[in-house]
Amino acid sequence: DMLRRAMGKKDADAMAKERVKFVEGAERLHNISRTKADEIFDLLNKFAQYGFNKSHSAAYAVVAYHTAYLKANYPVQFMAAVLTAELGNAEKMSHFIAEALAMGITVLGPDVNESRENFAAVMNAANAGGRIRFGLAGIKGVGEGASLRIIEERETNGPFKDVDDFITRVDSKAANKRVLEHLAKTGAFDFSGESRRAIVERLDSAMAGAVAHARDRAAGQESFLDMLAPEPAAPSGRDLKSQIGGVSASGLGTNLKSGEIPNGIGDFSAAERLAFEKELLGFYVTGHPMNTYLGLADALDTFAIDELLTQEDRQPFRICGIASGLVKKLSKKDNRPWVAFTLATKEASLALNMFADAYAAYGPALAENVPVAVLGTVIRNEEGPRLNVKECYALDNHVSGNIKRVAWLLDPAHPEVTDFLRELRATLNQQSGSTRIDLGFLIEGRVALVAEASTALNWKVNGETFQRLRAHPACRGAQIEPAPLEIKETRRWSKR
Repeated sequence: DMLRRAMGKKDADAMAKERVKFVEGAERLHNISRTKADEIFDLLNKFAQYGFNKSHSAAYAVVAYHTAYLKANYPVQFMAAVLTAELGNAEKMSHFIAEALAMGITVLGPDVNESRENFAAVMNAANAGGRIRFGLAGIKGVGEGASLRIIEERETNGPFKDVDDFITRVDSKAANKRVLEHLAKTGAFDFSGESRRAIVERLDSAMAGAVAHARDRAAGQESFLDMLAPEPAAPSGRDLKSQIGGVSASGLGTNLKSGEIPNGIGDFSAAERLAFEKELLGFYVTGHPMNTYLGLADALDTFAIDELLTQEDRQPFRICGIASGLVKKLSKKDNRPWVAFTLATKEASLALNMFADAYAAYGPALAENVPVAVLGTVIRNEEGPRLNVKECYALDNHVSGNIKRVAWLLDPAHPEVTDFLRELRATLNQQSGSTRIDLGFLIEGRVALVAEASTALNWKVNGETFQRLRAHPACRGAQIEPAPLEIKETRRWSKR
């Protein structure tokens, strides 16, 4: 039984002790040589690492075959099922969304005219690669009841024409203001052409109008407009005038005059849209905040995210990502505040701690859903590896101060190479800084002739500008040289 327990716990020290008993007993009781007994125990030891009996292994083989068959032959449906199974686990969902993209499958946000309750495959002839729609029940605050009611109404009476049509047709008990707001903020009404912010801004008036209109209909009343003309075609969300102007006597509950369009509403900023998606869906759909820093953050990171926790004790590191899930705590020793938080890159998330001294010095740079660069050390003890943050900086500032050199690799034969050089020069004139610029020209597709630009043309690197230049058709690539990692020494106080 001690041997079984050691195998179950994969306890190497206990297994070594059991080996002595096993070999001695095999020789004494069964006349088995020590060499043969050692060979047998080696098999047991190997099985203890990770082993199955044959029936278990056979069942796993069948499941693996079925899974591989489905992924190979029904990839869109398969990935939709996998994402549904991992709903709520942001890290795993991010991993599988990246897998879907690598397979040529587009993962789209929710849409009241296409989404099912859970992730669903959307197949059509125009998009042979297939798409996956986010499920309505997966939106925070919507839930199963509302999503089923929305799907039932859509399947019974056809697709929704716009937000007003949706509000009129779906019972307000199922789709209350909170549900409507979350649907709008996550893009479920984007098909209408009306901006997410505009929809959120006018939800109260639209809901009040729908209630008043339903009340009038129930009382047998008809508006003056209803008596004069036949029922008009349902308005398009792209024509806000048709949604707001020319309303019935019951009105839409708005103070706007007939035909008047609200001015200055616009849409949420890209950062706001991403923040809403992360908050309400658990992941980013229309982009990722780290897209602005592609290439730059990769150069600054000292280790790949899947390698960081394998480093030795006290190994310094630098990694860039989005801070979230900040939990402030108080030190048991001296009651000083510190914070535990999550740092999310495009690939995965890491748990980090910023203890009292670092929090006192760098806490202001740390905020929810803010891009940061964190510097620290890997700590290994009996509880396993953890990441201790020593310094934290806003990523914009850290990028501009810690990229030593950017070498642009250009195609000299490209017809727009001159345009790139003009755009680069205009950028350097406007964003002067400390980063050196090199220009490399690709010859015969394999050799680059590199020239250093004057120090008068040093650049203050900016993520958005870098991405625009990198996407220029004449640019074949960019080589980035970061400043070496240097963590400030912690001041140690001593008694005199």
